[in-house]
Amino acid sequence: MKKIVILFLVLLSPAAFAQSQNFEGFGLSIDYALNSITDKSTPGGSVTSRSGMPSITADAYKAISDSWLVGVYGNYDLGTTDTTGTDPDAHRPIEAGGKVGYAITEKLMAYAKLGWSWSKYSSPGYYQWMNGPSYGIGAEYLITKNLFTRVEVSQQNYKTVDWGDGSSDKVNINSYGIGLGWRF
Repeated sequence: MKKIVILFLVLLSPAAFAQSQNFEGFGLSIDYALNSITDKSTPGGSVTSRSGMPSITADAYKAISDSWLVGVYGNYDLGTTDTTGTDPDAHRPIEAGGKVGYAITEKLMAYAKLGWSWSKYSSPGYYQWMNGPSYGIGAEYLITKNLFTRVEVSQQNYKTVDWGDGSSDKVNINSYGIGLGWRF
């Protein structure tokens, strides 16, 4: 138990790391992504739509060396996973997971993320939650000590949804986004 307490205190203690400390802390950003949403229906074909989607992202990083950081994130989309424009339930997907960052310079950090996504989805007479893995890569640039901008490429891979009538849908979302945020 003593070792666990010591490890916990070490992880929470302030670290004096050169480049990575600039990215430590809690961040909140407004993001905008151009999405390519593909719905593969069985029976039926595949429908792809392209749309823009604003979202809100919260994240937190902890420096673990001069260049490396670990963190967590959560994302709330203010858009839809619907490809036809007819599904009133397919709104506001959410995503949560972990990040690993590498501070290239004192102002530039690259990162990779791995998480899980959830979204409502319906078909005439049916309603379900879709979920599945998500991943991406990106970079953050510090404009000032607290203000940052972000670019990111990511993908959400929702598991197949089986409907009561024997049909199914599988949705993948490819996102290409930018963001502006504040690190506290």
